Amino acid sequence: MKQSGVLLHISSLETEFGIGDVGPAAYRFAEYLQQNGHNVWQILPLNLPGYGDSPYNPVSAFALNEYLISPELLVADGWLRESELIRLPKSDRVDYPSVYKAKDAMHRLAAERYLAQYWIKGFIDEHAEMLKPYLCFIWLCHRYGNSEWFTWDAQHRTFSDDLFDQCADDPYVQRAAALQAIVWDQLSRLKAKLNELDIILFGDLPLYLSYESAEVWAFQSLFDLDENGNRLSMAGVPPDAFAEGGQLWGNPTYLWERLKRDDFRLFIDRIAHSLQYMDMLRLDHFIGYVNFWKVPCPLGVAPETAANGSWVRALPEEFFARLRDTLGTDRFVAEDLGILNPDVCRIRDELGLPGMIVLQFCFEESVPIVTEYPTDRLIYTGTHDNNTTRGWWDDLPPNSSSRQNMIEYCKRYLDGIAPESNNIADIMLRIADQSACQRMIFPMQDILGLDALSRMNVPGTALGNWQWRIFSK
Repeated sequence: MKQSGVLLHISSLETEFGIGDVGPAAYRFAEYLQQNGHNVWQILPLNLPGYGDSPYNPVSAFALNEYLISPELLVADGWLRESELIRLPKSDRVDYPSVYKAKDAMHRLAAERYLAQYWIKGFIDEHAEMLKPYLCFIWLCHRYGNSEWFTWDAQHRTFSDDLFDQCADDPYVQRAAALQAIVWDQLSRLKAKLNELDIILFGDLPLYLSYESAEVWAFQSLFDLDENGNRLSMAGVPPDAFAEGGQLWGNPTYLWERLKRDDFRLFIDRIAHSLQYMDMLRLDHFIGYVNFWKVPCPLGVAPETAANGSWVRALPEEFFARLRDTLGTDRFVAEDLGILNPDVCRIRDELGLPGMIVLQFCFEESVPIVTEYPTDRLIYTGTHDNNTTRGWWDDLPPNSSSRQNMIEYCKRYLDGIAPESNNIADIMLRIADQSACQRMIFPMQDILGLDALSRMNVPGTALGNWQWRIFSK
């Protein structure tokens, strides 16, 4: 029997606080999934976002996003009073500056009350390897007024236990640790509810880390940086039909041989941490675990485009052998979209990792025969990086091959129904169900039949993304 699921990030849930959270709105959505026959909830990374509010550009690979804390649960748990709640106007967009201002005010009160009752040092010590670098990093960001660690004074250029000891008792650090304890507790309770409902929580693990992140600052020797912390190369993807200059992401590339000498501990710890609250995990940009597009940064200066990069092989056999020995591979999905080569496909298939099929891409060259698709693939109408299906259809030129092939598909396999803007999302859901793939994932925007205004992300653009929310007037 097929499994079906919905792709909806927690920030997109409808609440009174400007952003979705892991409280009552998430519980209601879980019940909606069960009542409508879905048993998978796919979300985006839950780490604290950095520049551009992107969950794929986090301040830390481990710290959870404190802005997903539920104010309603803070009241229920006694950390806030009802009169202290700060509600924001209802909208179909996250206004991040307003959310940060309102939640920071509520969080300060909640954290101080939490600290008055709990000994936070025990929580910090329990999660020391992942939490101490983050707490130290944000303390320094707060002191300097920026996250550009490579410009800080020499004594603050990297993490040490002595440096953490200097900041451990600072009220700013104590509150930040308390918020991590609170969001961890709230997320754990949501996960228990999902378990009760037999809903699989399907998360996402970015391959790369933000340049201005706690882990790059703390583990500089694992990245392609010079002695001053300047990037010697950046990650991205080469030029293609969608981006003439390719995509330049800005993340420093890994030094895979050094990762290997450290038993790939940073990766293994990140994955193990995520699997504490996820049932399944998508390995984002799976191609990059096999070969990655490396763009040089002459003299540490970022290039304007990714065009001058080159493919460099990582250490997939060694890394995935380590992953299999420590965590197994049965809970992972390969995000294998993009420029595949036989090596990437071989590694994916040897590991037994299911890959992905995105239907919006399947009509470009011919009328697809979806009944012949591999059964183990996860089939999507679109992802968080695609336009909504309705927006995709609306943007297709009248004589495009995708539009003509969709019309022909409907003639052959859907009783001649005429695809139009107002029914194309439902048609794509039906096509996914006709496929041989045994797991289907639908973005919530497609279930609601929304247009391009509800798109979550436009790849290659740094700002203006990750804002869409469910909105009922």
